[in-house]
Amino acid sequence: MSENRSNNKIIFISFVLLLLLCTGCIRTSDVDNDNKPKKDSLIWGVLAVESINPLDVTNGNFWTIIPNIFNGLVEFDENFRIIPALALSWNNPDNLTWRFSLRQGVKFHNGDDFTAEDVRYTFEAAYHGFDLIISDITVLDNYTIEFKTYEPSPGLLSRLAHTGIIYCKSTTGQPDEPKLIGTGPYRLADYALENYTTLERFDEYWGETPEIKTVVFKAIENDEERLNALRFGSIDIAEYNVDEKFTQIAQEKNITVVKYPPLSNYVIGFDMRENKSYGFPDGKNPTADLRVRKAIYQAIDIVPLINGPFKGLAKPESQFITPFIFGYNPQIERLPYDVNSSRQLLAEAGYDQGFDIVMDCITKGFDYNAENCRLITEQLSKVGIHVIMNNLSIDEFDKKVFSERNTSMYVSGWGTISVDGGWIYDLFIRSVGDHLGIYNSGYYSNAEVDRLGAAASHEMNSEKRLQLLQEGFRIALVDDVMVVPLFSQELLILTAKNIDLEPRADLRSVVKDIRIT
Repeated sequence: MSENRSNNKIIFISFVLLLLLCTGCIRTSDVDNDNKPKKDSLIWGVLAVESINPLDVTNGNFWTIIPNIFNGLVEFDENFRIIPALALSWNNPDNLTWRFSLRQGVKFHNGDDFTAEDVRYTFEAAYHGFDLIISDITVLDNYTIEFKTYEPSPGLLSRLAHTGIIYCKSTTGQPDEPKLIGTGPYRLADYALENYTTLERFDEYWGETPEIKTVVFKAIENDEERLNALRFGSIDIAEYNVDEKFTQIAQEKNITVVKYPPLSNYVIGFDMRENKSYGFPDGKNPTADLRVRKAIYQAIDIVPLINGPFKGLAKPESQFITPFIFGYNPQIERLPYDVNSSRQLLAEAGYDQGFDIVMDCITKGFDYNAENCRLITEQLSKVGIHVIMNNLSIDEFDKKVFSERNTSMYVSGWGTISVDGGWIYDLFIRSVGDHLGIYNSGYYSNAEVDRLGAAASHEMNSEKRLQLLQEGFRIALVDDVMVVPLFSQELLILTAKNIDLEPRADLRSVVKDIRIT
């Protein structure tokens, strides 16, 4: 689950670039048509120090420095399609076997040759999540390797593309020393902990030579300082969260706003237990009634939410996942905004006088989220539902809603970065069980939904699997209204005008694809 949740704890230090030019020292290939030095370096201003940690692979730097240093067997392209990387091709000799033919002539940054032994080392020594899926690894020769899975695993390629970077087996790393030795287009050059990390182009990279020679990922905590650094040319790219200044920023002539595809979905979730629920331990829980959940759905006018807190940078959604994600069902539509229908449904359920309910919201440090929850509270009051907002931090929310499942109603957002809807299905709508329903905070349970999910998790035919997921999502969202989908948020980044950056659906900062105009 993601909501740009970074607690930034660094001190901003300005970069001053001093370029010393002398007559006759610039080759013709180093200048553009205006006889100015051709720029081949970037400074990228990021929000959080976690995203520039150079000592090891962390969740934070998986979106910034890791995609530039490492490759996987397969990877996502800018539209979330799986493409070859260190594996040139793959096939399934049977439903439990994945055979990969590996790319030859690939070098690690330390000069070692990449072989199948590096792949085996990676999955046997470095990964602990894949051992729940992969039962055995066999090296057939230096450039052919087979994975055996415990059960048919149709989502394995997506998992590999998402997190399956390949390590060099000959490097173990020492405490407090960088361990980031990969096969990617950039190698680690320099760093200052909690300040910056510099990458430089790896000249023996197996792919197309990148245009950018060096990139500095610079942590700048303060939003205004990061924005001013971009305005004054101290940085070339700035991470940015939408706020009240966005409309003005979007009109500035020296700044380009790059919008990413909407992947972060927001929903209203409910406690589905009829009796002995968290909020109503001594009586019937209103949101256990399908009619009440539909009433809440139809009382929400999505337009003010999108145009208010999110400045129009969002799209109405009807389900958990967006059209980029495998499993999306185009037949599912939003229930219409209809206050009269909402009141009628409440009356039929025995709540014509309304009821009181607590709604958990992440508001501490997220003003736009606080306004979002306030608008929802205001809209529900029009049909007699009195909502008490419970203002929480990220950590407080995660503990209460997802770890303890002590919630009556909540507003939450997350990013479906896995690309495979089966992941969301298993986490959010399968009944709570071993490794299932981890984020099923309302104890939703439907036997048919579980059956369809179990079948999809082992179906190797992609068309049949898609149908299983789509039907399961339809039952959960249309028949049962287990959540009220709100909208998917567009993320954005700010660049200087001379930076050509194509937004990626996986949100990763891939420097090799950037051009300087």
